[in-house]
Amino acid sequence: MSQTRPDIEAHPKHRRIGNLTQHKWDVVILGGGPTGQTAAVRIAGAGLSVLLVERELAGGECQNWACVPSKALLRPLEIASDARAVGGIQEALATKHGKGKSDVIDLQGLWGFRDRATFNWNDMGNSEMLEQLGVVVVHGSGSLQSAQKVVIKDWYSDDSVDIEAKSVVIATGSESKIPPVNGLTDAKFWTPREAVSAREVPPHLVIFGAGPVGSEFATIYSQLGSRVTLVTTGAQILPGMVSRAAKTVHDSLIKMGVEIRVSAHATEVQRREGKVIIGFSDGSKLEGTEMLIATGRKTRTTGIGLAAFGIQEAVPVAVDQHMRAEDIADGWLYAIGDTNGIGNTTHMGMYEATICAQHIIGKSGKTIVPGTNTALPQLRDTIPQTCFTEPQVSWVGQSLAQATEKGIEAKEISVETGGPGTHSYLYAENYTGWAQWVIEVKTGKLLGAVFVGKGVANLLHASTVAIVGGMTWQQMLHAVPSFPTLSEAYNLLVQQSLSTEW
Repeated sequence: MSQTRPDIEAHPKHRRIGNLTQHKWDVVILGGGPTGQTAAVRIAGAGLSVLLVERELAGGECQNWACVPSKALLRPLEIASDARAVGGIQEALATKHGKGKSDVIDLQGLWGFRDRATFNWNDMGNSEMLEQLGVVVVHGSGSLQSAQKVVIKDWYSDDSVDIEAKSVVIATGSESKIPPVNGLTDAKFWTPREAVSAREVPPHLVIFGAGPVGSEFATIYSQLGSRVTLVTTGAQILPGMVSRAAKTVHDSLIKMGVEIRVSAHATEVQRREGKVIIGFSDGSKLEGTEMLIATGRKTRTTGIGLAAFGIQEAVPVAVDQHMRAEDIADGWLYAIGDTNGIGNTTHMGMYEATICAQHIIGKSGKTIVPGTNTALPQLRDTIPQTCFTEPQVSWVGQSLAQATEKGIEAKEISVETGGPGTHSYLYAENYTGWAQWVIEVKTGKLLGAVFVGKGVANLLHASTVAIVGGMTWQQMLHAVPSFPTLSEAYNLLVQQSLSTEW
């Protein structure tokens, strides 16, 4: 792969297995990302002994290679874009810096902001914080040896240590999925790890994969000055998104200068003289400077001993409502986060970690917080998500098509949220956006919501609460949003619902 990222020690040399003196634990957690850490802190806080095993940087993918550094790159670009949309600032910026959004961005300052957000890829502080909360952290590669037994191997030697635990939690997350294209392995491609840690802007970045990750990186690098080509095998970008929202992002990327190739199937990749050359099934070729593979992720469960228990590797682990791996005697094995495939987002992983922790705490005979569940409700239809493109797209719940597929009679309520005289005009003069509810006709209950526009990520949670709580649009009428804020979009949705024939 390309070496444009800084020299990062992905496998820390501190807190290695040689420092372990305790070999019996209440709970061993494999994986120190947000999911594993949430479970660890919760369980340790109840007085149980917890060993957290992480083979790379504590904080995991989200803190070090995904959500945090990518948003650290996106946030300054969002601010620059927002500033250019407000009178008084847009004129000053245009006079001093020209018309391009990236003109006001100091690249060295941007890289520095990103590096500080990741603590310069040093997890010492994170590990110390966990240990102050009662969690013991060890760096090594952990795997199941037998029932309630784990072996931890040192990354830099042949040393290993055997550990016993009453409960084991798998929180090993996921990793990039690399498509089987001839020559790709030798072509020194980027994964999202290289893309978030780069210290240079490639003249021409070719991105394979047009889901949220690929689309976000297209947003970042096109605004930093790269020529960007976004390639997908699908018929549209953002295939899991409501089609109107996907088209809004598509049109915005085109306006930024991004070239989008849909239904494009790469057959061969070569690296020659500092260039990457991609051949496609239709006979066409594409030449770029760097190539980013963002074609999805796969569960990281290979090589951790699951096969010995009849659990298939490299696919999500089936779990019950307590996050316990199914068909494991005595229920000692748990799987949370990306390892079980329920939500595949950081926030859902942390939620599942809380459910898992509460169950382990209760099982140990200790008192859990009154009113909290130890079982996961049926929330697969209430997972909130945000795509941090420009514009942002946030959604939760079911689309009209999904509701109809389940035999639910529902209606879409859609409103435009931009234009002069609206609340959003004060956010940006050229604000364009829209919002949508999916409502069950019979009950009036809110089933789904979509928000598109600048700053809409912070609007979503009210709809998430409403859906989880089984609220109706009639009840939302009495939840009055403050004017003039972007949350006034809720009033527009209520007014449109009042005007709809049910």
